[in-house]
Amino acid sequence: MNIAPILCAAALLILSPGVSSAATDDHDHQTPAARQEKHDHHDPAGENGHGSGEAHADGHDQAAAGDAGEHPDADHAAGHGREPSPPHPGAGHADAQHAGHDDDDEHEGHEGHADEADLVEMTKEQQREIGLEIRSAAPGIVGGELEFVGEIRLHEDRLVHIVPRVGGIALSVAVSLGEQVREGQTLALIDSPELAELKADYLERSRAVELTRRTLERKQYLRQEKIASEADWQEAEAAFQNAETLLLTAKRRLAALGLGQKEIAGLAGAGDGDFSHYRLRAPISGTVIARHISRGEKIGEEEVFTVADLSVVWVDLQVPARDLGRIREGFHVVITSTEGMTAEGKLTTIGPVVDPESRTALARVELDNPQGLWKPGIFVKGEIHADTDPVAVVVPAAAVQNIEGGDVVFVPAGHGFRPVAVSLGKAGGNEVEILSGLMPGDPYVARGAFELKAVKVTSGAGSHAGHGH
Repeated sequence: MNIAPILCAAALLILSPGVSSAATDDHDHQTPAARQEKHDHHDPAGENGHGSGEAHADGHDQAAAGDAGEHPDADHAAGHGREPSPPHPGAGHADAQHAGHDDDDEHEGHEGHADEADLVEMTKEQQREIGLEIRSAAPGIVGGELEFVGEIRLHEDRLVHIVPRVGGIALSVAVSLGEQVREGQTLALIDSPELAELKADYLERSRAVELTRRTLERKQYLRQEKIASEADWQEAEAAFQNAETLLLTAKRRLAALGLGQKEIAGLAGAGDGDFSHYRLRAPISGTVIARHISRGEKIGEEEVFTVADLSVVWVDLQVPARDLGRIREGFHVVITSTEGMTAEGKLTTIGPVVDPESRTALARVELDNPQGLWKPGIFVKGEIHADTDPVAVVVPAAAVQNIEGGDVVFVPAGHGFRPVAVSLGKAGGNEVEILSGLMPGDPYVARGAFELKAVKVTSGAGSHAGHGH
């Protein structure tokens, strides 16, 4: 039996595996089966079964040998140790295409490697240990309780920065930091030469008024007795009115420094020791929250005390811009501190601008603080019962993780889980809206996403260490 056709076909398969029949050269790229069919079509003896078997075999052998690009005696030469004839030019072309296929396979291998790099593998046992739960993305309602972070702040309308109105030397300081004070209570006693001059000026103006008043009365009597002229009387009246104006000015200067009417009226009988003393008083009742004065210190025009009424404080909450349309002034707010304290209030102010960096706006609550437990500076969270809206896709907030600055959810992929980038919308309570990246019905990891993130982050540093491109 002549096996040359079989050897030729095997050679072609080895030289050009996987080559498509749609190549440009029909002769170089036809498969052995196609060539045999073509040969049979042109061989009447082969089609009709006529002619001797030897003639048919010889014709077939020659066709196969010609198609393979080999001499009909190639097998005979190989059997006697002679070198075979050089391969057909088509074989080189097949080798080139084979090399091209190898490059494509290598490229696809690299892409597969990149996909596997994002894949987080976890056994069934590990999934059970972390309580991993997979759900299908579905529509829902985002709303109900909105939770925002914030801080207790001083009520700025109940805060006073106290600056002495005259300079001098602090003789004594009557209050300490944190002490409760009453409106009008003396905070410090200051020896002020400037105040002494103002008091002396007032007393001088007071004596001038008294003198001009007596002169005016005498001129008026002499005028009635036709002893003094009308001009003399008018001159005395003008001097008296001018003295009264100067006295009133001096009195107003002392009042501007905080001296009361009773204290001003008693200056004439004041002793020399108190003449230069200035009493710095509390303008409101409250708590001393800052003190910048000590005994013997020279005081200028700087702040020495800060007094705040802490019976009412502000709670400033930071509201993301996306949630501003869901809250309004008057909404009920539950405030919870990091120490576990709770209180209730209402939204009094919603800021008119959004911070360009944090993308949040101010939402303020006035909170009663009769016992002073809510101290300015405490971090809090505020829960607001907001309006509700139906949305296309809602997932638990815990299902969304942030990796390298981007929000992702994990989805099942093959034998692991793959992070998928998502865009977030509204948030409320423990749920968040997904705008893109997850469609209704898509499976995702509802519980256990944080653990998957931990595995990915901790293993990501060395995932490409041994891979070369």
